[in-house]
Amino acid sequence: MNNEELIRKLIRGSIHRAVQESVGAVIVIVAFAAILAHSQVGTPRYFGCLIILVATGFIAGVVWSYALSYQLLRTHAPSDVGFWREAFCAQARLLRLVPLWYCAPGCVGGIIFAAPTSPAELTPFLIVAVVVIAVFAFCTLLNRHAAYKIEAMASQLS
Repeated sequence: MNNEELIRKLIRGSIHRAVQESVGAVIVIVAFAAILAHSQVGTPRYFGCLIILVATGFIAGVVWSYALSYQLLRTHAPSDVGFWREAFCAQARLLRLVPLWYCAPGCVGGIIFAAPTSPAELTPFLIVAVVVIAVFAFCTLLNRHAAYKIEAMASQLS
């Protein structure tokens, strides 16, 4: 694969991820806005919804800022290998930091959302906590694998 094809693949992948994340974000925002409307102010469910809504907006903003920056930079010369290697590495770093900027806010919101308000809710809370931890681990591994692929593409630039 030549440099232009690799660069196009990076840009398309970045925009494709942004579109996928946006669809997910819209679903999450609509669902948790509806739940928030029926939640009592001051409860863990209310604050969990707020955290999830804010985190989802933040995530969509970060994802689109990266996607648009590559779309705007595609006019940059493919022959500037150093620039494009750094662009690939920046995308890989973003993916490796997913546990901090992507998973942590939403997972914290999810755990607060499901926080038990009575002893009878402890078992469902523990189940939700295990699911949240599993999602956190899966997203981390998935994004590390994607970062590895992007770094492999960067090493192919000539």
